[in-house]
Amino acid sequence: MAEENPSVASGILGMFNAFVDPGGLAKAAKAKLFWLWPLIVVSIIFIVFGYLMLPYTLQLGEARMAQQNIPPERLENARNMTRIITQVIVYVVPVFIVLFTMLGAWLVNVTGSMVGLRAKFRDIFSIMMATSLIASLQYIATYIVLRTKGDEITSQDQMTPAFGLDIFVPAHGVLLAILNFFSIFQIWSLVILALALASLTGASKGKAFAAITPAWVIPLIFKIIGALFTPGSSS
Repeated sequence: MAEENPSVASGILGMFNAFVDPGGLAKAAKAKLFWLWPLIVVSIIFIVFGYLMLPYTLQLGEARMAQQNIPPERLENARNMTRIITQVIVYVVPVFIVLFTMLGAWLVNVTGSMVGLRAKFRDIFSIMMATSLIASLQYIATYIVLRTKGDEITSQDQMTPAFGLDIFVPAHGVLLAILNFFSIFQIWSLVILALALASLTGASKGKAFAAITPAWVIPLIFKIIGALFTPGSSS
């Protein structure tokens, strides 16, 4: 039986299946350049909201510099450097999204092969890029929370609103990083990813959930490391 090859148009529309329809997402992911459309949407979201988040990010930078007791003659240079780095990061985020998604897709492909799940790297990458649309919703929600509260940002903890298990368990530092990682958005995206992968390959849901282990373990490790080396987050 010939493999289905959805059109580009169906691929563009199909990326929105990432929110509610894993089976539809699996079919749409076979379209040529399917991964490009969610990448464009996610990049726009992160650039726009990254720009809107700049005041809060700069407030956090100011708070950290105050904690380090930087001499007055060096303070203005430090502020300018922080502002430049923060602005540059906003525009290079899409590059990191692609690189980390490619790494995650490769690891999921390897893990999938170990549990007997067969899929093309391109299709896994496309599905993972589409599910990153869900992660972008968390970024938008973070901005809305910060804007609504209107508090001055003095710690990293304030930049990570409670969307997960941290709603029920007050925490700081590494524990906060772990609890906050498993947000409703993260769990949502992982479930869609696993079910789409199962639909794509015809494998069992159990094997699919086992295959996506790197998709959450690696980001969680990075988040824990970030918490360990972030000033003021381990208090």
